[in-house]
Amino acid sequence: MMLTRYGQMGANSRYRLLQYIPRLESAGHQVEVRPMLDDAYLAALYSTGRRNPMEVARGYIRRAAHLHGLNKYDIVLCDQEFFPYFPVAAELLAASRCARLIVDYDDAAYFKYRHIPMLRNRIPELMGSAEAVVVGNRHLRDFASRHNRNVHVIPTVVDLARYTAKQDYSVPQGVRLAWIGTPVTAAFLKPLAPVLAELKAKYGNLQLRLIGADRGLCGELPFAEVLSWAEASEARLLAECDIGIMPLPDTEFTRGKCGLKLIQCMAAGLPVVASPVGANCDIIGEGRDGFLADGPEEWYQALERLIVSETLRRELGRNGAVTARERYSLERGFSAWMRLINSDFRSRQTALTGPPRS
Repeated sequence: MMLTRYGQMGANSRYRLLQYIPRLESAGHQVEVRPMLDDAYLAALYSTGRRNPMEVARGYIRRAAHLHGLNKYDIVLCDQEFFPYFPVAAELLAASRCARLIVDYDDAAYFKYRHIPMLRNRIPELMGSAEAVVVGNRHLRDFASRHNRNVHVIPTVVDLARYTAKQDYSVPQGVRLAWIGTPVTAAFLKPLAPVLAELKAKYGNLQLRLIGADRGLCGELPFAEVLSWAEASEARLLAECDIGIMPLPDTEFTRGKCGLKLIQCMAAGLPVVASPVGANCDIIGEGRDGFLADGPEEWYQALERLIVSETLRRELGRNGAVTARERYSLERGFSAWMRLINSDFRSRQTALTGPPRS
């Protein structure tokens, strides 16, 4: 059973769990999925910027219904938590109904409870009740390891079959920068707006493509092309660009980010520039497949180097495609999940029956 936060529209649920379903089924597993919030909820959130209380209430009712018969599943994979903002007793009750529970985190889910004393220990206690905790980067591993001894780092990965890496790095129509995300994470672009405006003033044919942002940024980035996100088109829209960017502020929450935007850009063959925060520092090999930029001056210098040099864009872009293939492929992620599932099965069997006899 996969208890996800969202359906296919939610990037974290889609990339962390849902994309593994065909391979799990091919390996002989039967998989059921129960999202708490459906795509209609996310569509409304992204279009209006507000959470629909009625949809949230339906989500909690839906999740409560999911607990019925939960113990019939060999493994329950839970996307971060069962009942957000509920007392920890609700988490522990749900966990107790699972024969085996694995919880997965692709961001610092505990961060939102930091100022709520009654809820501050929700995530740590849920981690402690699980058989295993899966996290997307080292920062999350360090936190989870304080609450569970069985912690596994499985980075967020992409299905490379959906991406065709760039071959032509010439830019007869001008260099196009690419950013991909949601209207919520698009706020991280605002501090970079002066740098992008300055580069646009110097290189008049510079373009900026924002995939999945809202049009609220157009006032600060009037030259930006804002496109709607769709799963079917995201890989193509990235491949049509020349440089990928991922600015982030350095906070406890963003240190838990797992760098999906970077991995997508690299899979499309784009050189990347990103803030040195969280998993970004592990994903990017400085000067090999991209640059880490801390502050406006470093961002300006890194982007300008790539804007003026086709040779550098080609070298870093091709290296990035290799990095994506060798470290962040769906096959590699699936192998890590299967090792976890199979090793835990063996560990459980040994604990119940003792080691096999010679």
